[in-house]
Amino acid sequence: MSDSDDRVVTGLMLGTFLAFGVDTILIVAALWYVGAVPASTATGVSIAILSVFLLWIAVRWDRLRRTRGTGATVNAGPKPDAEDEPIERLKRRYADGEISDEEFERRIDRLLDADSRIEAGALREDDPRERERETE
Repeated sequence: MSDSDDRVVTGLMLGTFLAFGVDTILIVAALWYVGAVPASTATGVSIAILSVFLLWIAVRWDRLRRTRGTGATVNAGPKPDAEDEPIERLKRRYADGEISDEEFERRIDRLLDADSRIEAGALREDDPRERERETE
């Protein structure tokens, strides 16, 4: 789903409602005003149009809620950093019972050690004394 598909009310829905629903309600209201249709008909048509739009919103909200709940799409929460993805995958595999406790601990230690080595290397690169040693 794209970002616009992640909203309950999309531009297409709003445009459709404004183009057809509101226009129809205004036309029926004008016909009621001039006495061409009874008030009950004007009220019924308006309620029907608003009900269809609200039903459309309810169905869309339910679909989005179900889709997010199954993990079929990206959750609305913040995206994990690229560094966190291997750890998250490892956690999921462990939770699903695909790997043992020992294997999980061994792999998580390896990932965390790699992260700390990368961070230590980045810190050394930022250190002006380290740059001076490299140029000597």
